Amino acid sequence: MLERLKARYPNACCADAPIPMKHMVWFWLEEENQYIGIDPGELTREEMLLLKTVFPKFYEEQALFGEEASKWYEYLFLPEAQAPIENENAMYRITQFSIAKEVTDSSEVQEALKNMYVHNVTVAMINKREGIIIEEKNQTAAAEDDLQASIHAFESDFYIPISLYLGEFKTVKTIKPYFRLEQQLFEFALSRHKKPALYTMHSVLPLYLLEHMPEGEKKLLFESLLEIFKEDRDMLQTVKLYLENFTNASLTAKQLFIHRNSLQYRIEKFEEKSGLNLKNFTSAMLAYLACLQIQ
Repeated sequence: MLERLKARYPNACCADAPIPMKHMVWFWLEEENQYIGIDPGELTREEMLLLKTVFPKFYEEQALFGEEASKWYEYLFLPEAQAPIENENAMYRITQFSIAKEVTDSSEVQEALKNMYVHNVTVAMINKREGIIIEEKNQTAAAEDDLQASIHAFESDFYIPISLYLGEFKTVKTIKPYFRLEQQLFEFALSRHKKPALYTMHSVLPLYLLEHMPEGEKKLLFESLLEIFKEDRDMLQTVKLYLENFTNASLTAKQLFIHRNSLQYRIEKFEEKSGLNLKNFTSAMLAYLACLQIQ
């Protein structure tokens, strides 16, 4: 096992006891009777979890984890871990983040992320690019608009793009399985979107569900609408933005740099061709899914 690990991670080193080296995770190999130290920056999240499951005795450099962060990390990622707090009905949410490139000083990043909030939060770096922010529910919980502004400030300070997934508030006893779903949604969003952004359940779920729909069903559902959009690409952009702006015609026209009457003409033209009323929720949902499908 030792030789296989060294072949997979050539920068790993071995010792009889953990050595306090920055960014090293030390796994105890019982058969070899020694530790192997691996830089967590060389591990994917899945590899880190797998190694900690196979080698449950390990020592982790505390540069990435404080005591409270370690408890949350173990609870969320490791099987059979105890809840980090006694009150399992307390409400928390997990915000995931992914930085475009590795950082040399994780402490500065953690401090900047904490400053996005007006109250205390716990930050745990999973590796040099990814991590989680644990936030307890209270009256000053961060809103989407606040975090969006904080993202711009972070990118201005570090010159590094960052993406966040703002989780849902759940009780401690139910947050673990829900977090696994949010992980899937965040990974899906990162794989589908090139530009960093702030993601939420409601922004990712429609495209996620669409992605997992059988191709034959999608063709049957959206065929007529896709033909309309293929004939007029401006129509696609107009309808999508109009729906994302909650059918606010003035705001949509301003963002498209067109007159409000021109926008109204495009919307009426689409409704006439499609037979849909975009003021109706179910019709609007069908049109929006078609927009996502063709993009």
